[in-house]
Amino acid sequence: MKLLKFLVSLFMLFVFNNSILAQRGAHHGQRHPYKRARMVKRSMYRPARVIVYQPRWRPNYAYHRRWVYFPRHNFYWDNWRNHYVFWNGSIWLSQATAPEPIVKLNLEKEKAVELKETEDDQDDIYNTNPSHKTEYKED
Repeated sequence: MKLLKFLVSLFMLFVFNNSILAQRGAHHGQRHPYKRARMVKRSMYRPARVIVYQPRWRPNYAYHRRWVYFPRHNFYWDNWRNHYVFWNGSIWLSQATAPEPIVKLNLEKEKAVELKETEDDQDDIYNTNPSHKTEYKED
């Protein structure tokens, strides 16, 4: 009976520990698995690591922030997830492939604005879209 209790408690401990670790994510403390970025050599004056993003639609340009906003077409590019975030008429969508109106654009030639560093941790960037529309108005 004691052996059975011990085995059940050991099993519960194992299951409970794995569920806690799973909530942290498999890449806790590591680089995000979806980032297509390269690390730039650290400077002795700026010890924090600097990440440079080179999106597939503009590979010869370096971005340093998560969000890139395209004011003319009112959509976002997420450098962390390599996703487009756009308004489809009723809700905001996020997807890896470019939506229909964007597919035909040459994004290298479109005006793109890197959003502020304070907005890097914001997943629902579309909540601040009204302020982005006025702040980064297309000229």
